[in-house]
Amino acid sequence: MPSKYEFEQIIIKLEEAVKLYKNAPYRYNENKIYLSNGQILEFMFKPQNVPHLLGINIGNLKNSKILIATKPLDMLEELILRYTAIYQKFVRGELSYSDIFSPYIKEKIDSFETILKCDINDIYFVSKYSLSRAYLNGERNNYGCQYYIAFNDGKSNISLLGLKKSEGEYFYSTSSIISSQDEQITNKILRDLIENQQIMMVNCVGKKNINSYNYLKNADKLAMAQSLSNLADKFDSHLILSNDFIYSLKKLMSSYEKELKVQNFISKLILAISKGRKVNVDSSFDQTCSELAETYNIYVQKSSKPDMQEDLEELKKLKAELLLAQQKLTEQERIIADKDKKIKEQENKINSQQAQLDAQQTSIDSLTDFKNEAFQLFKKYQ
Repeated sequence: MPSKYEFEQIIIKLEEAVKLYKNAPYRYNENKIYLSNGQILEFMFKPQNVPHLLGINIGNLKNSKILIATKPLDMLEELILRYTAIYQKFVRGELSYSDIFSPYIKEKIDSFETILKCDINDIYFVSKYSLSRAYLNGERNNYGCQYYIAFNDGKSNISLLGLKKSEGEYFYSTSSIISSQDEQITNKILRDLIENQQIMMVNCVGKKNINSYNYLKNADKLAMAQSLSNLADKFDSHLILSNDFIYSLKKLMSSYEKELKVQNFISKLILAISKGRKVNVDSSFDQTCSELAETYNIYVQKSSKPDMQEDLEELKKLKAELLLAQQKLTEQERIIADKDKKIKEQENKINSQQAQLDAQQTSIDSLTDFKNEAFQLFKKYQ
């Protein structure tokens, strides 16, 4: 049991977390998580689940019959209000601290804000957890949720939110944090969670009630796909992301990079013109930009000559070439838009195929469970 001071610090953090939840404009929003396997997870942060998410065993607290309130969130607020009297009950042995407060309550509170925001930029990956796949690991895993959302908290720690399905909808049933301080423990927890399991990337996070949807940018999507591919290799997981999708991303990124290089060249050229200086030609310039830079540099070199008419003709030529470069850039933008449209169509096709694969996997999982049960029954009567 913590000291009185340590207990008061926990109560202060709990109070701040409750205020954060009650004042959050997105607390009643239905979150929609679009996964790279084509599935969509929908869930809400309901008030009755907040105490559990913060590390309070509301069932044991209710059974203790020391509070007047009956609703979970109201009970937590009453606990915060009457913390001094409740702590004395812990001291006298009338209540057990460990029956009500999780041993990881500090970590759960620290990860609460990140989880509550459910921002796409904070999500590392989503694991689809299957008990039949866990049997391949010697049944050492005891995770009980269908999905786990892994969040990065900005401090190299990973916060996990577990989702279960009940009556056709998902609800969050557990949260935990994987500290980065001990790499060995971190690797063990990750291996227990995702070994032989499917992991997915999140393409979009939507707040349904306010019609807000945040998509992962293409550059970030490619980096995330590569990061999760390394994670899957390290922990023997199955990354549900097709090679065609990664290839399309690389092609799209190549087009964007070329566009950015042209824009960068134009910026350098405009700056050089304003300063009356030469443009340094480097390897990042394509052939058109290099030729234009060399033409401009010749003009700058001749600009000290008295023949102003020649200079004027060179300037007109330079402007015409600059206009041509801008027209090519516009055409590249159109081509990129067409490619982006084709990639989205390919994504939809891949998502449809993955949905069929998931249905087949569900049948396989059910058959595996049946085989396991039959085997156990056979052993029983053998």
